[in-house]
Amino acid sequence: MDNFFTEGSRVWLRENGQHYPSTVHSCAEGVVVFRTDYGQVFTYKQSTITHQKVTAMHQTSVESVEDMAALVDLHEGSIMHNLFQRYQQNKIYTYIGSIVASVNPYKTIPGLYGRTAVEQYSKHHMGEIPPHIFAVANECYRCLWKRHDNQCVLISGESGAGKTESTKLILKFLSAMSQHSLELSCKEKTSCVEQAILESSPIMEAFGNAKTVYNNNSSRFGKFVQLNICQKGNIQGGRIVDYLLEKNRVVRQNPGERNYHIFYALLAGIEEEEKDAFYLSVPEHYHYLNQSGCVADKTINDTDSFKEVITAMEVMKFSKEEVREVLRLLAGILHLGNIEFITAGGAQVSFKTALGRSAELLGLDSTQLTEALTQRSMILRGEEILTPLSVQQAVDSRDSVAMALYSQCFAWVIKKINSRIRGKEDFKSIGILDIFGFENFEVNRFEQFNINYANEKLQEYFNKHIFSLEQLEYSREGLVWKDIDWTDNGECLDLIEKKLGLLALINEESHFPQATDCTLLEKLHSQHANNSFYVKPRVAVHNFGVKHYAGEVQYDVRGILEKNRDTFRDDLLNLLRESRLDFIYDLFEHVSSRNNQDTLKCGSKHRKPTVSLQFKDSLHSLMATLSSSNPFFVRCIKPNTQKMPDQFDQAVVLNQLHYSGMLETVRIRRAGFPVRRQFQDFYKRYKVLMRNLTVPEDLKGKCAVLLRRYDSTSTEWQLGKNKVFLRESLENKLEKQREVEVTKAAMIIRAHVLGYVARKHYKKVLYYVVVIQKNYRAFLQRRKFLHLRKAAITFQKQLRGQIARRVYRQLLEEKRRQEEERRRKEEEERERQRQEAERLAQQAEEERKQQELAAIQKAQKELELKQELEKQKENKQVEEILRLEKEIEDLQRMKEQQELSLTEASLQRLQQLRDEELKRLEDEACRAAQEFLESLNFDEIDECVRNIERSLSVGSGYSAKLSELTGNACSEKPNFNFSQPYPEEEVDEGFEADDDAFKDSPNPSEHGHSDQRTSGIRTSDDSSEEDPYMNDTVVPTSPAASNTMLIASGHDSLSLHNSSSGESTYCMPENVSCRPQNSEELISPDGDYDYDQDDYEDGAITSGSSVTFSNSHSSQWSPDYRCSVGTYNSSGAYRFSSEGAQSSFEDSEEDFDSRFDTDDELSYRRDSVYSCVSLPYFHSFLYMKGGLMNTWKRRWCVLKDETFLWFRSKQEALKQGWLHKKGGGSSTLSRRNWKKRWFVLRQSRLMYFENDSEEKLKGTIQIRTAREIVDNTGKENGIDILMADRTYHLIADSPEDASQWFSVLSQVNASTEQEIQEMHDEQANPQNAVGTLDVGLIDSVCASDNPDRPNSFVIITANRVLHCNADTPEEMHHWITLLQRSKGDTRVEGQEFIVRGWLHKEVKNSPKMSSLKLKKRWFVLTHNSLDYYKSSEKNALKLGTLVLNSLCSVVPPDEKIFKETGYWNVTVYGRKHCYRLYTKLLNEATRWSSAIQNVTDTKAPIDTPTQQLIQDIKENCLNSEVVEQIYKRNPILRYTHHPLHSPLLPLPYGDINLNLLKDKGYTTLQDEAIKIFNSLQQLESMSDPIPIIQGILQTGHDLRPLRDELYCQLIKQTNKVPNPGSVGNLYSWQILTCMSCTFLPSRGILKYLKFHLKR
Repeated sequence: MDNFFTEGSRVWLRENGQHYPSTVHSCAEGVVVFRTDYGQVFTYKQSTITHQKVTAMHQTSVESVEDMAALVDLHEGSIMHNLFQRYQQNKIYTYIGSIVASVNPYKTIPGLYGRTAVEQYSKHHMGEIPPHIFAVANECYRCLWKRHDNQCVLISGESGAGKTESTKLILKFLSAMSQHSLELSCKEKTSCVEQAILESSPIMEAFGNAKTVYNNNSSRFGKFVQLNICQKGNIQGGRIVDYLLEKNRVVRQNPGERNYHIFYALLAGIEEEEKDAFYLSVPEHYHYLNQSGCVADKTINDTDSFKEVITAMEVMKFSKEEVREVLRLLAGILHLGNIEFITAGGAQVSFKTALGRSAELLGLDSTQLTEALTQRSMILRGEEILTPLSVQQAVDSRDSVAMALYSQCFAWVIKKINSRIRGKEDFKSIGILDIFGFENFEVNRFEQFNINYANEKLQEYFNKHIFSLEQLEYSREGLVWKDIDWTDNGECLDLIEKKLGLLALINEESHFPQATDCTLLEKLHSQHANNSFYVKPRVAVHNFGVKHYAGEVQYDVRGILEKNRDTFRDDLLNLLRESRLDFIYDLFEHVSSRNNQDTLKCGSKHRKPTVSLQFKDSLHSLMATLSSSNPFFVRCIKPNTQKMPDQFDQAVVLNQLHYSGMLETVRIRRAGFPVRRQFQDFYKRYKVLMRNLTVPEDLKGKCAVLLRRYDSTSTEWQLGKNKVFLRESLENKLEKQREVEVTKAAMIIRAHVLGYVARKHYKKVLYYVVVIQKNYRAFLQRRKFLHLRKAAITFQKQLRGQIARRVYRQLLEEKRRQEEERRRKEEEERERQRQEAERLAQQAEEERKQQELAAIQKAQKELELKQELEKQKENKQVEEILRLEKEIEDLQRMKEQQELSLTEASLQRLQQLRDEELKRLEDEACRAAQEFLESLNFDEIDECVRNIERSLSVGSGYSAKLSELTGNACSEKPNFNFSQPYPEEEVDEGFEADDDAFKDSPNPSEHGHSDQRTSGIRTSDDSSEEDPYMNDTVVPTSPAASNTMLIASGHDSLSLHNSSSGESTYCMPENVSCRPQNSEELISPDGDYDYDQDDYEDGAITSGSSVTFSNSHSSQWSPDYRCSVGTYNSSGAYRFSSEGAQSSFEDSEEDFDSRFDTDDELSYRRDSVYSCVSLPYFHSFLYMKGGLMNTWKRRWCVLKDETFLWFRSKQEALKQGWLHKKGGGSSTLSRRNWKKRWFVLRQSRLMYFENDSEEKLKGTIQIRTAREIVDNTGKENGIDILMADRTYHLIADSPEDASQWFSVLSQVNASTEQEIQEMHDEQANPQNAVGTLDVGLIDSVCASDNPDRPNSFVIITANRVLHCNADTPEEMHHWITLLQRSKGDTRVEGQEFIVRGWLHKEVKNSPKMSSLKLKKRWFVLTHNSLDYYKSSEKNALKLGTLVLNSLCSVVPPDEKIFKETGYWNVTVYGRKHCYRLYTKLLNEATRWSSAIQNVTDTKAPIDTPTQQLIQDIKENCLNSEVVEQIYKRNPILRYTHHPLHSPLLPLPYGDINLNLLKDKGYTTLQDEAIKIFNSLQQLESMSDPIPIIQGILQTGHDLRPLRDELYCQLIKQTNKVPNPGSVGNLYSWQILTCMSCTFLPSRGILKYLKFHLKR
């Protein structure tokens, strides 16, 4: 060993189990002094030194090597010394086979990563030039085609080792290779995708990186960047997957650390204008930035960072609005952190400045934000409960909002980046994993636990790929190999992720509502105390430890469960969702709240996954992706913990080398064969190198021959059973030689191709030369020919001109002579005709005078004769009519009785005989009625009627008489021709109506109020035909009706219809004066037909079968009323048929509330009223009648949606109903009249009948052949059908009915036969029903004992009795079973109710009475209505019903009313009624109000047509054609000059704050909506609209629920305006602008408003 002790000798000194690179400093007197390269000095006696203590250093260790697999001295000391030597030479990269070890220099090395380096390493294989990370990226890129599978690069190391920078360098190199593969010009060197991928790094670093104790730019999230490479080699897309952002850093940091970079960059780089707008200053002023004591870092330039982020966002195509919204959110988070709290009966905000600024920047209401931060809101049994928070809880609430805002913003940024770099995935991909390094701080929390768990998984993957799989492959293939020992971390991973491991216990505790961090720690200790990798501390009470591969780490258990649950309070989430900013609303639109998290009661399939479980799943998914790829490893090493350049801490580096298994990696790379190929693949790739070799037949022999040629020693390769095993050096040699051979072959191919192209180009040029010569020669010859032809044509032109002029002069002279002769003959003929006409005119005048005189004399004689016979025939004719009607009824009754016993043949015969007899009797009755009417004594007649009769009686010879008797018409008795039909009925086609005729059209809005909820219900035209229960009505006539004329329809009233023919005729009442002096107006029923309103207390009631004239001498009946009478009859028939006697029913006590007080929604509600009972759909034909006087009629009955409906026939039409049609007859009267017709749309034919019995067809319109269906905006509810030969003008009764007709006609007009057939599937439309009855109103259903009608049953309600007859007993019992099920009426035992009891109901007083009048009534609240009875007995009379829906409202008890009256009041608002209830007890009043409010809360929201159309527009907003069709087919969305009868949106009935607003004159929300619309229509005619505009804005400001309605009205009135430049339209837009600046609508209407403005 003497040679070891020469001064200056290089040796390895083993001390404390480590090898130190040392130099012999001195050797004298038996003492040897060694000085290590790291500065230590060791002294030993020479006699004690052994070979184990000191060994000679090999030359490879002295000089350092680029690939540590070439080291002869193989131990951890030699590896560290090799890294140390290269580190001092600024060579930070070292190979371990194909693995690269990178030491962070903490400084910039010039020229290391420039463009020259990129080009140099792109042209060489790994190992040919010095180690570099570019070499790994180049080899990874080449392997896409060399190995034909996906590649990945795993970058590992501790925090601060340089992983993020390595990722950016690899991306830079791959981007350069991608651009080079495209062969772009110098101006196009940057592709959009590559630039976007590179520019994504500054954005992710700013939002996801922060300064920590160990690293100034530490990634606080993990990312996996996947680049999609196409076959040509360029990058065509990518994807970024992020893992576990550290949200807690936003609100708190450890000492010496900073928040995320973006906050400091924002404050340093934002412009002054935006800085003032966001109220920003310096970092020291913000709690979220100054609490750690570190706000600046000299290695980071925040101003430049902000510019880089903004530039990167522009490259990534972030819009300016999006960038501004992100910066606004970040500023809002900073101000949110400055909100401080004090204790004052719970937490209270101390200063409002930060609160107001944060609320403004986040688009929140400051009051709501204060309440959300200082109070916890919970919903318990439908009631909101507020709980004050402590100061610490308020701070936690503030921090949770800040963390949620930042995490959602970060997720949005990543999503935006991915959408920008997304591309095709049609070849292979390269994945780059940059995940957080191993961390061990003084206090390690939940985030460090997950980070270290991820590093354990990556270490396991590294071990498995480098050691386990490789050695297993060697053994399987039979290679000569000696196994290498390595450290396995599988047991540590089992402790973390296996069943009952740490993750499982944390997740299990997270699902227990009562679990705490202490209970979790107890479970961990009890379950894993005996595990060798689990550390149970002896002193610390909140810690547990895990022995990771990189060392032991102690974790603090506090906060783990809350972070793992990652829940967000409902009230905070709802607060953020109500933000005025769309950006913040979109961030939290799909975020789940605490209510959505599940406990152990729920199944595991429905639980919300915890943070750790999501992280575990994503980590396993990442491992699966890496396992399917060929990996490349980059090991980053941190030289010191102070982040200082040129300092190499051997202890820090040695620890990293130890736990990363670097020594074992070097050993297996030196002894192993990392390149493995199948024999077939190897031979196929390197076959080009075997051209001059003699090879055997088998593949293995061929491979061996080639390998021996390049390595005869066989040290660089071995052959297995199926594969060739190589080292990288030999593979690089083969690849280089292969490139040489392939290049030679390519040059030969290129030479042949270039020669072929040159020859082809020469032939093409030669062909073009010949073509040019040919065309030039042809051009010269053609020019010569054209010159000669032009000369010849000139000679011909001159000669032909001379000849033509001579012939023209001859023809002109001959034409002049013929014209003179013709004029002479015409003058002679005109003179002869004039003389003949004068003679004939004289003869005609004499004949006319004679005929007129004879006609007048004859008329006078006939009138005198009729006056004498009038009184004699009157009584006889009346008796004859009654006798004939009785005979008809007897015959019908006999027919029904005999039909049961007759055969089919006899039935047909008998039917024929009886039809003939009936026809005879009807004709006879018609004649008698006609004679009776003719004999009536009409004293006087209106002038307009005389004009009409004059035009009608021309064919019968009366025109001459009437024209002469005009002067004394008032004293003469007029004669009517009752056999003459109404002209419009004969010819109802062929009239092209003009627009002027619309002035006489019927307008439904003139006769009453039309409501959107009821306008779709069809009413009958004749009460006796439409409703069999008409005669059950018993209505007394009020004395107050003595001066009012009421008209209703019936058989025994003065009719406008002839009973025999169905044709319309004119009938006049007696004693009608020509010129009325004090005529009364015609009174019509209210258009709403609501029998519960109190208007009838002082009005008159008339039955459905009489007509009363209050003053026959002073009233008139002009033709202008005829159409109106039909309309009134129609309305009245429906009204009284559906109401029965309730309109006038009064109790013996004479109190007003005993009237049947039913809310009108009960009559035409089509949805299921009783939600507690689900009835099936059933239908069949039944015979029905109401009362004893009506006859049985066959009806199609349907039980649908808890409504019993009966139809005249089975519904087979697309739509049917009453419409007003303009007449098309030949007469002038017909052209100016409107007639009500029954329209039926079947298939594509629109048929219209005289009445709804559909017996007499008046005409048919083929809708599919129509040119256009037009919405006539000139007339309210008008529709025009444009045919090829005429135009049909129609008017509906309501806007909704018109919109429905217009929509279905337009659809049929544009549909095919197949589409029309599909539209016919819908049946049983309630709008076409003869009558309806809600099942909930049925008191009982029982079988009837009628002997004449077997299988009969009776339906009994509170106001009517219906008799029904089925065909079979089974059908009868089925109907009874369906109709008598429990409906929720508490008067029957066993049925459902919610609350019942005695209450006092306020009764309306007369205006003279000022005291409160109450009646005690028995009230019952069911799931659908509030009913009250006279008593609590079982059979007590129901006095009223108020149907409850989502728009009903309840006013809770008011202490002010109690002080005034001594009663606690509860007010219930219905659609038409308001129940004011009183009780002595406060608890009772509170119970009733809460119960009624709960019932209304459970009701489904009511949608108006406008709401449904807005939803349709939203769903089809991308299809402009569909949207335009919606606007075209629905007039309710467009401008109208007609009044609005009901709100466009559903508004609550009444108002719970009504008393607070009475001083301002407000009534109900619905009334205010109508008033606003009327005000909008008045703007056009107002000279000073400012008061109206101010009133509208004040109303919108005061009544918050009315704002959406106001916006919808303005959108309607500014949509498709006929005159866009009008003053009214300008004012409407001004109001819309003022409202947008003052208050905004709800989010749904706001989007509709934006869509309207864009249109």
